[in-house]
Amino acid sequence: MRFAVLGSGSGGNSTIVECDGEYLLVDAGLSAKQLNLRLERLHVAPEQLSGILLTHEHGDHVRGLDVFLRKCPVPILASIMTSRVVKEGLRESVEWILFESGQKFSWKGFDFTTFPLPHDAVEPVGYVIARGGCSIGVATDLGHVDAQVTQALKGVQGLVLEANYEWPMLEADQKRPFSTKQRISSQHGH
Repeated sequence: MRFAVLGSGSGGNSTIVECDGEYLLVDAGLSAKQLNLRLERLHVAPEQLSGILLTHEHGDHVRGLDVFLRKCPVPILASIMTSRVVKEGLRESVEWILFESGQKFSWKGFDFTTFPLPHDAVEPVGYVIARGGCSIGVATDLGHVDAQVTQALKGVQGLVLEANYEWPMLEADQKRPFSTKQRISSQHGH
């Protein structure tokens, strides 16, 4: 199993996971143009994607989804609550594979374990993606790592953690209001 982070931060989050020639995209927060360019750099055509997993509905995780799906209508895997919010912003009709946070399921030869994340979204989830004895954990926008996250990620061979702020930089930032700084630095992450 291999993975590469295509983008991380407020400008857009996306990670590609590959195993046995099957590709999964985790989040589509970059523009469709950037998603395509960054996939191309890895010699992955959008048509090779088996599906797109969503961690939650915030723009930096779904920004490029609608335009990307127009040219490459792959299935989307998401929690029920996240799907309800994201569907409102999509013009494209695609297949949805829905689950409840905490649910385990199999799809396209992958075994998925989902787990709740401490974040201020409707139903944010992390994933353990396993196939052929290999596994990777993905957890985004972490304000802190709680016992549930720790337990879910035990034993994975690869790990993608995304938590994008550094306190001295955040404190020195004159553009963000104090309320935004509080939200970012809270235990519910950014």
